[in-house]
Amino acid sequence: MLLTIFSVAGMDTLGGSALLGYGLLASFIVAITVLSQRWLLWYVFGGVLYWLSVEMLHNVLVSNFGLSDWHSYVAAMGISWLPLAGWVLYRALRYDDVSQTVQQERKRASARYVEHTPIYDDHYQPRF
Repeated sequence: MLLTIFSVAGMDTLGGSALLGYGLLASFIVAITVLSQRWLLWYVFGGVLYWLSVEMLHNVLVSNFGLSDWHSYVAAMGISWLPLAGWVLYRALRYDDVSQTVQQERKRASARYVEHTPIYDDHYQPRF
């Protein structure tokens, strides 16, 4: 059965380092699954899905635009970061609006809750 699995993965052409790498990966996944920090496995799956999307973009760029391997990887990484950059820009612009609203609310709240502080007009000059 192991020969069938390794033949699908192309292990017959790879050496002992590939066996070691796949073995370590499988042991880490089993260890994380058994331990109480199973949520860490979602980060692993997220990283795998992200890298698969980068590989798909790389293959599209190589086949359709004729870029070299290095240039297509750099372009694929840049394209994959565009949604993150858009989200950060959206949050930054939205935060400015939220922060102005929060500042206005704080000013209103501080004016509302003045208890034992004397209130003077703008031209008050103390005598002492």
